[in-house]
This record gives sequence, C-alpha cells and structure tokens, in this order.
Amino acid sequence: MADRIFITGAAGKTGRALLSLLARDPAFAGARITCLSRPGSPCEALLPFGVRIAGGDAAKPRSLAKVYGGEETVIHLSSIFHAGAVLEACRGMKRLVAVSSTRIFSKSWRRAKEIEAAELAIARSGVPFTILRPTMIYGTPDDRNVSQLIRLVRKWSVVPLPGGGKAVFQPVHVIDLASCVLAALKTPASAGKTYNVPGGSAHSLREMIEMIAAALGKRVSTVSVPLPLAEAGAALLGLAGRRYARSAEQIRRLREDKRYDYTEAARDLGYSPRPFAEGLALEISGTGL
Repeated sequence: MADRIFITGAAGKTGRALLSLLARDPAFAGARITCLSRPGSPCEALLPFGVRIAGGDAAKPRSLAKVYGGEETVIHLSSIFHAGAVLEACRGMKRLVAVSSTRIFSKSWRRAKEIEAAELAIARSGVPFTILRPTMIYGTPDDRNVSQLIRLVRKWSVVPLPGGGKAVFQPVHVIDLASCVLAALKTPASAGKTYNVPGGSAHSLREMIEMIAAALGKRVSTVSVPLPLAEAGAALLGLAGRRYARSAEQIRRLREDKRYDYTEAARDLGYSPRPFAEGLALEISGTGL
C-alpha cells in the first residue's frame, strides 16, 4: 500500500472517519500521512492519528504546492470544485481518489456543470484516478442535513413538508463513504472508474421524519406545503442573501428523485452500505443530538 498519503479536507466529517479507518488497517501501518488544513480551521481531531498537519488552501494551487511533499497518493476530500488546483499543485502523485457528488445529476442545481467539468479534468489528467460520488452524507453533528432534521423533530411537534415530503433521498453514512474511499485505495482495478456511493436504503422525506420521530420516541404531526408555495417563499427570502438563495435551490431539487444504483461499487469495491434506520440510530446515540 501507499507509503505516503496526502489528504485534503481531512478535518471534515469524511476525513475524520477515513483517518480512523486508516489507523486500524494493517495495510497502512507505518504510512506517512499529511493532512491539509486551512489556516484557522479546527484540526484538534486530527492530532490523535499522528499525522502531519500542513496549513494551506485546497482552492489555491500555490498554497497547495508549498505544502505538498511529493506524496504518491492523494485523497481529495475537499470540494470537488478544487480539483483543478489539486491537479496543478500535486504533480508528483501517482494515484488520486477524489470525492465528488451525485449532485452532478441534478437538473435544477446551478453548479452541476461545474462538477462535470471538474470530473472531466481529473479523467483527462493522466493520473490513475477513482472518483466517488456520494449522496447526502450524514452521521455526525456537523453533517448539515440529517442532524438538522433530528434537531427539527426534537424541537417541534409540527413539521412542515414541502411537496408533502414525497421527495426521495438515499443518505450515505459517513463511515460507509470512508470505507469506500479505503476500498478504492486498496483496489488498483478501480483506477479510471467513477462510482455512485449512495446509502443502503432510499426513503421519502416524510418517511425520514417519521423514522427520526420513532427513534426519538416522539410523536409529531406533519403539514404539507405545496412546492410552488415553498419555492415562492424561498425566492423571496433569497433576496435577503445567499444563505436563503441556497434554500431556494434545495427546494427546487425536491422535485428530483435522488435514488442511485451502487451495483458497480458493490462489485468492484465490496461496497455494502447500511440502511438508513441503522445509521440513524448510530447518529442519535453517538452524537447526543
């Protein structure tokens, strides 16, 4: 296995899960791991893993080049939009595993084409690569999706559901995604391939709210909000700033079915993600939400 590994986005939820798996895998015993960390970002969680922490910005090639030490393997967990900077700065790499997103398939998200361009740049770079496309990632207090739904159900007895909560999601637990990254590292045959990495089960938003309520032992009522009304409200809020503009995009994406097939990842990488109910129980018990 790789003797030297360079990881961008290591302080994030996927990075922390991956470092935990690497530390327990005999195949990576003795590997020298460098973790890129933006100046000012919290990196205390990385210290127990005995990694070298290098300050730099994954979006800026010059910043990256100053701290990249010629590591043969690069794991790009930071934004896929920074792929060009990584390709420019890490010219010594011989293997690249990059985490992208299934948002590339969205017809209503304004940056889907940018993901497509980033993936194309990786594919044309000449570097042996594996691209992983996760769905909505959950499993930690900072996952910004399921954790927020848990807080919502905890706080309120009535939950509004845009479009009646019919939108379908297939959330992937962060440990399952990290396991897939690790499997790609250990599978040379995955080079040159791109894999969808969804969770083990798909559910409507209404079902997810009901599952969360059941896991918390709480009774909640739901109120259906017509999508056009929700979109109009979000559009008005969008005038207030970018944060609400993103909310408007998220509501538009509720018209899309976010179920994905992971047959290829299962075949090549042994990928076997847990169902949402199991991951939800872990999140609630493990994060204290």
